[in-house]
This record gives sequence, structure tokens and C-alpha cells, in this order.
Amino acid sequence: MDAIACADVGAQSHLGAWLDRLASLARPRTGGSANRSGGTRSRDTCPDAELRHAQKLALAGRLATGLVHDFNNALMVAGACLDLIAETPGSTCIVRDQAHLASTAVRRASELARRLATFSRPDNGSREPADLNEIVRSSAQLVGPVARPLVEVSVCCPAHALPVRVDSAQIEQAILNLCLNARDAMPGGGALHLATRSAIRWMPRDGDGRVPVTYGVVEVSDTGTGIPRDLQSQIFEPFFTTKPADKGSGLGLSMVRETALAHGGLVELTSDGLGTAFRILLPLS
Repeated sequence: MDAIACADVGAQSHLGAWLDRLASLARPRTGGSANRSGGTRSRDTCPDAELRHAQKLALAGRLATGLVHDFNNALMVAGACLDLIAETPGSTCIVRDQAHLASTAVRRASELARRLATFSRPDNGSREPADLNEIVRSSAQLVGPVARPLVEVSVCCPAHALPVRVDSAQIEQAILNLCLNARDAMPGGGALHLATRSAIRWMPRDGDGRVPVTYGVVEVSDTGTGIPRDLQSQIFEPFFTTKPADKGSGLGLSMVRETALAHGGLVELTSDGLGTAFRILLPLS
């Protein structure tokens, strides 16, 4: 058990250190300089600063591509050791179950590393027919153990299927990101609700006018404190985070948005003092 725990913690610390390096490289500096009106002008609004920030993001993407190779090598070793533990004769059921659970975490970390490496490049992934309801139910099963007992998790899906053509692993990861953010927004406990439905949005089309598009909607809502209005336009920016430096990399929500856009969808946000609701909209097939 101790070996399994050490392997899991070690993998997390390596990934955390690399994410910290990327975040410190790409996060815009704070501070300002005096402007002509006597106030302060944020460096982020200067054209030169914006160009430097864009260059840093591009460099961060290249750095991630190099780091992911070394990280995956470490994961391969950890995964092989865990498989060996699970298959060792005489291992107790508890040890085997924990080894299999840790192996699943290793595989998910490998997928996360791959997505980090492709973050700055288009990634179409594998698109296959799926029922959005089943993806949400599967995600809820993973969220429950890490959210309870302080956070109550509920799911509401319609009886009919919501057919989509997606990379199910990417959509599941996006949902998990939203759920874990919601959990963190309720340190004293609360309610986390996942729901699916269909909805129509009038979207711009080539030329003039708009056209109705039918989407499958995944809504993740919580009863937390909400997101301040002045930050809502920034939260999808890569490496932007309101969490302490050792608690978040600022990549979660930007990956959620990129995943939705890559699938021809979009992300909506509603937040007030009574909680927050994120909606991932994906075209129905």
C-alpha cells in the first residue's frame, strides 16, 4: 500500500512541478505604469505586453511537448510496477484493488499529459457516436468519491438519448474539470448537480442572419459563492486562476473551452451569489 501511495504521489508531484513551470512562464505579470491621466495602466493592456504574452504561450506549448515525453516515461515505469503488484501471487484483494485504481489514475495522467502537449495545437481526437447522457453518468460515478461527504452529487438526464459524435474521453475530462472546480468552490459543503438536455441556439451563419442549431447540453451547477462578474471574462484564459499557486495551474477551464470548440460547440457561464452553472453545448448528431 505504501509503495502504491508513493508512486501516485510521486507522479502527481512531477506533473505539478511541470505545470508550475509552464504557468510561471505563460502567466502575465501584474503591475502597471503611470498613464497620461495620472492613473495606472496594466501592462497586460499594452500591445507589446500582449505580444510578449502570446510568445510566452507559444513557448509554453513547445515546452509542454518536450516535457510530456519524459513524464510519460515515468508513468510507464509506475504503471508497470503497479501491474506487477496487482499480479503478484499472494496479494490481498485490497492490494490488488488499490493497484488497479492507481493504474487507472496513471492512465488518466498519461492522457492529461498528452492533452497538455497538444494544447497549443489543433487536436481532433477520435470522434465516435455516443450518448451524452451516458458520458455524464460515467463522469458522475468518478466525481462522487472525491466530492462526498461534504458535497452531495446528483444527476438528472432525460429518458431519451442525446446522440453526439465526440471523443468521449475528452468530454468526460472536461466535465470532471468543471465538477472538481465546483467542489473546490464549496469548501464548507454544498450541492453539485449534473444535468443534460437539448437546447436551440441561434448562431451566426456565413453572410447575414442567424440559423438555429440544436445542441446537447451538459450543465454542471453548484451552490458555491459564485464567480465575481469582473472575473467572468477572464476565467477561460490559459493559466488564469484565482486559486493559490500550489492549488491550481489555470489550465482546467481553458481546456474545457478548447474541447468544446474543437467539437463544434461552445461553453456558457451563469454565476451569481447563489452559485455557478457551466454549460457545455455540443452539436447533436
